[in-house]
Amino acid sequence: MKIATRLIAASLFLLASQVPVLAVGDGPRSYILVPAGSQILTGYGLFLDGNQTLDPGVSFRDLDIDVDVGVLQYTHSFSLYDNACGVFLIAPYGTTEGTFNFRPISITGESTGLGDIQVGTVIGLYGSPSLEVADYIKYDPGFSLGLLGKLTTPTGEYDSSKIINLGANRWGFQLGVPMGYYLGESLLDPNLTTFELLPSVYFFGDNSAPFRAGSTSQDPLFQIEGHITRNINRMIWVSLDATYQIGGETSTDGVSGNDEKESFAVGGTLGVNLSKSLSINATYGGVVSHNDNGADGHMLRVKVAFLF
Repeated sequence: MKIATRLIAASLFLLASQVPVLAVGDGPRSYILVPAGSQILTGYGLFLDGNQTLDPGVSFRDLDIDVDVGVLQYTHSFSLYDNACGVFLIAPYGTTEGTFNFRPISITGESTGLGDIQVGTVIGLYGSPSLEVADYIKYDPGFSLGLLGKLTTPTGEYDSSKIINLGANRWGFQLGVPMGYYLGESLLDPNLTTFELLPSVYFFGDNSAPFRAGSTSQDPLFQIEGHITRNINRMIWVSLDATYQIGGETSTDGVSGNDEKESFAVGGTLGVNLSKSLSINATYGGVVSHNDNGADGHMLRVKVAFLF
């Protein structure tokens, strides 16, 4: 049983959707099954360097920005009609600073404080039974399908007189369909390989107080996120990560910005199980292709998760 508990800890990231970031989105093994009733407390540092803010829909060709954020997240899994489901709460706090290079002048700004709080749920639709530990150990995985809903609230630090803000001053909603295919005798197989895909769409509310304008709106942003992960042994797993985005054209005071965004990013993840209830996960990635308005840059995320 101790070995089983350690292996479960290596998969702490189920139903633990994160602040979506450059290169890897929610991240690998975010929706892998865990035993019913599991609670997960996750803390991670997120470091972005490029032209994208903490909001996945905000990137500018003339922006050079650094985002350094710490995030706390609580996740609770539960059973709904014998399917595994989960709810989560995400609270970021940190600093962002950057420069808009409007040649021949530049405008610099910074913002520190609470980021936009997120709440959400993941509902298992197929291949995600709610299992107690004894059944979880024996469960033979295959294909799984779920439904993700994530609400972003306008709670972050925001000042309309500033050109750089940590918060986005608007509501947002992500709707996704996480899918996975698992090769292994069980989810605790030390040779487990996973193939994961998350197509999703972001919907954005209006910002009624943007910098030096009356209001801004944004079209939906479409994203597809994929991961191939592999256990090296009972303690270590690795992942190859990729994310593609398109859409998100903006309008300011009713005038189109003609700024549809497109980008493709890749990254890699290393996960290590430190104890029966503690694991660490580090991801590094960057954009390899983008249009004039798409996201660019690179990011590092270091995450520690505690199962209780």
